[in-house]
Amino acid sequence: MPDPTPVLQSPAAIVPAAPPAAPPIVTPGSEPTASECSLLAAAGEPIATVALTDRIDPAHAPRPSNDGERLLFRQLYETLIRIDCEGRAVPGLAESWRLDADGRTWIVTLRANARFSDGAPVTANDVRASWAREDNGEDLRRDVNRVIESVVAANDRDVAITFIRPRADAPIALADQDLAIARRVAGSPWPLGTRPGWTVYSAQQPGSATSVVTLTSDSVPALRFLIGTGDPRDLLDQDIDLLVTRDPAAVDYAATLPQFQSVPLAWQRTHVLLTPGRSRPSPSLSPQARQVLAADAVRGEARGAEEPFWWQAVQACELSPAARTASSPSSRIVYDANDRGGRDLAERLVGLVRANGPAAKTFLDVFLPDRPRRTYQRAVGLTGNALAVALRRGGDAAYVVSVDAHPAEPCGDLQALTDAAPWLDPETIVALVDTRSRAIIRRGRAGATVEWDGDLHISGVHTPR
Repeated sequence: MPDPTPVLQSPAAIVPAAPPAAPPIVTPGSEPTASECSLLAAAGEPIATVALTDRIDPAHAPRPSNDGERLLFRQLYETLIRIDCEGRAVPGLAESWRLDADGRTWIVTLRANARFSDGAPVTANDVRASWAREDNGEDLRRDVNRVIESVVAANDRDVAITFIRPRADAPIALADQDLAIARRVAGSPWPLGTRPGWTVYSAQQPGSATSVVTLTSDSVPALRFLIGTGDPRDLLDQDIDLLVTRDPAAVDYAATLPQFQSVPLAWQRTHVLLTPGRSRPSPSLSPQARQVLAADAVRGEARGAEEPFWWQAVQACELSPAARTASSPSSRIVYDANDRGGRDLAERLVGLVRANGPAAKTFLDVFLPDRPRRTYQRAVGLTGNALAVALRRGGDAAYVVSVDAHPAEPCGDLQALTDAAPWLDPETIVALVDTRSRAIIRRGRAGATVEWDGDLHISGVHTPR
């Protein structure tokens, strides 16, 4: 159940807007000031220790697989451009960009001082190598190729990037963290990032199940990431400055600790229901029904998913047609075992099938329009390859999946979803709920800024009082 009385002890939180349809190109001088995008308006000492509750695997870098990796990797690996907290395209690793005459190719110019963390210059060839397949450096990775057709190094600093779909306003797809630039080096589990001077150390905390990743630099104070996959309340009892969490027990516990304040972040994820064989005329949930589901089913902060839904506005994506499954579905509803919101929703849907009465019928008429009521017999959490195989086969009654609420490149994200579930007809996606996290931050700390997608960048720079 959501926390009925969420605690907001800090100034009003910044809730970034979704990237607009046509964000203007701006120069570095027109970026918002740090205070405009700060997590907290007040000045303070730099954040020194961040707590994470997800497993961190450097083999995934720079492409995160969970929320903890999203937060850590963002501190190390830059994208060519950023989208600021106001939804504007601003320079990142690149300093400028211009549209070529063909209307699909952007000439992106890297910063003159762009360097990997070991001091080596970042070149246009490094950008292409970062996006190439590891087993075949000539071809782009599949996740890149959903958005980008080709990448050509015009010279050391200029990269010609041709997009599959024309983008006349700004190449905001380049802000996706999956397109961050990194370079693998022999003998190190961590790829080199482009934050100047950062060195990464990983270690196990003595006598504890908690591990530590430390980022050090000659120019700013060290930044530690304390990684514990148990109860997040235990991390609050340690000497941490920041914890980003959806766990309602941790939020409630933080409210009893005077040294912390709690700030709500943007609505970042949307949970949807994917059903093999669902027909297009099938009904969807009303806004009121979605809100009831959020209030009754999901632990942590949730709301009924709010329209417009980005997957309904991408008819020009030219996706491959869905391959409908012909097999009889199993009786299970599948969710990602690492996703608490997905588990809550899947278990509620199973409970509704077993219930009687008009309230349950309202939901079941949407969830099971073409199926007998006995379809959802059990909720099953899967991860990794088992989850990928289940989605690809489409042999289950339904799947609860979490997607970005505001993707930088909607067509690319929709293609990724239909690649994972090739039987999916995008017009049959049922929106359920939106979820968000809270930043629990130690009083007197500052230096965290909110990015366009609700994630945080931690500057580590001291702001005088």
